[in-house]
Amino acid sequence: MQHSTITLGLLGLAISCAVATDATSSAASPLAAAVALKVEAGESAFLDAQRCALCHSHSPRARAMTTLGGDDISPHGTWSATMMANAFRDPYWRAQMAHEVETEPHKKAEIEELCLRCHAPTESHQARLDRRPPPSIESTLSSQLAKDGVTCTVCHQAQATNLGTPESFSGQLDIRDEQRIFGPYANPSTGPMRTHTGYTPEQGAHLSSSALCGACHTLYTQAEGTEQTFLEQAPYLEWRNSVFSDEGGRTDESRGCVDCHMSDEGSMRIARNPGGGDFNIAIRDNVRSHAMIGGNAFMTDLLRKHRDELKVTASDAALERVASATRAQLAHATARIELRNVQRESGKLQFDLAVENLTGHKLPSGYPSRRAWLSVEVREGNATLFESGVVDTEGRISGLADELAQPHFDVVSSPLQVVVYEMIALDRRGAPTISLAEMVRHHKDTRLLPRGWRADGPHADETAPVGTGGDDDFVGGGDVVTYSLALPDGADGELLIVARMLYQTIPPAWADGLRDSRTQEARDFLRMYDGMEKLPETLATAALVVPAK
Repeated sequence: MQHSTITLGLLGLAISCAVATDATSSAASPLAAAVALKVEAGESAFLDAQRCALCHSHSPRARAMTTLGGDDISPHGTWSATMMANAFRDPYWRAQMAHEVETEPHKKAEIEELCLRCHAPTESHQARLDRRPPPSIESTLSSQLAKDGVTCTVCHQAQATNLGTPESFSGQLDIRDEQRIFGPYANPSTGPMRTHTGYTPEQGAHLSSSALCGACHTLYTQAEGTEQTFLEQAPYLEWRNSVFSDEGGRTDESRGCVDCHMSDEGSMRIARNPGGGDFNIAIRDNVRSHAMIGGNAFMTDLLRKHRDELKVTASDAALERVASATRAQLAHATARIELRNVQRESGKLQFDLAVENLTGHKLPSGYPSRRAWLSVEVREGNATLFESGVVDTEGRISGLADELAQPHFDVVSSPLQVVVYEMIALDRRGAPTISLAEMVRHHKDTRLLPRGWRADGPHADETAPVGTGGDDDFVGGGDVVTYSLALPDGADGELLIVARMLYQTIPPAWADGLRDSRTQEARDFLRMYDGMEKLPETLATAALVVPAK
């Protein structure tokens, strides 16, 4: 069985050095020399990210890795504020893992092996290379490499051999102790990187492939006492069954993980010398940001608010930039909604709300706590005649007694009927669970399918919706929901329909699942969570005026 857990995975982009022609490039600094000796001695196949920052971080005296607007676009500078860089520090992950160990203490080694493979991959892969037992959480707490989370020398050392195959899934990257660094650019010169780190850069087109992301973003778990694995998250498999996939040949619609999650920042030099000045090296085209924008602005805000306690190394400004970019992507490139077919008769209002998924995977996708839902209000002047899907200050959807038991609706006629696009899993007893280690089957999977998803397409049996039977317009690319509402007597004036699609990464019900834990990790996370603003993100809005009767 091959499985692991992850909050988010890293698609690295290339760092390939060209030969420098100035004097500073040929002399190794004492730090670089020590690093090279460490690598040559075989002490570790990995380097901590700060060592990569020798050449791949911003310097005020260098123009390398700087946009035309003067922004720092260095790999180290943009990566440091991501969830990948903070995968090991992530307090939600730490709380979830601690609670699962608390619930099943006899499975401690298995759970931690599974989790650390993607949240502390350097320690996990080094143990494999050394033929040692997998690391425990206790053995990683003092490791700088572990604290770097999904770091440079993990993704940039991954081989192309098993990518895109089941052998690579659940974090099973093929990483070897060869001190080879892969990047996307052709003809990299080896001098500076070998001098300052001991690694040799090579071109590797697989660094830009979605299959690299898919190694960690295809995650299987297996509950005790069961024979079947459970597909806990599958953005890569969902993408394969969509018009966005390029694995059968690139089309005008093809877009891989890099295209959406690593913005193209134009042309520039991608390294500077350790002294802070520019190498005299070639300018590279289509340099990608390592900010790797996903959908978790909430956790980025939490990391910034508790930056000192969590020992986050990124600056407040860097974390704010990532959170802002995340919210911009969520608001502009994730979903579209449209009000259609409005009909108004005496005492009745009916309309359709069409929802379109703009992403290349399910919406939402990734870690299964994430949910999106439709919030609809009908107003007459200052009076609200109908509202469904509004939230309170704690982020709970008003009127829902059990947020983990909401069915899917094709027609909405009551304020208590809320269309929630989400995945809910059941344990062996048939009860909804937030425990990854206890999930055995889907109770519900109504997350919006990507455009082009087909019932006879790749991985359709694993990524098919659950709980949408009878909803014929729940298809690849979106959904249409009909609202059939009774209006109060005398509501004959002009009406305003306001619709929103809202989104959360950690809904209250998922945090509540940790409240009975006695672990320090759960208590710490809940203290931080309870102190955060929990208003959802807005993915899309639509409004329409209905004339007076």
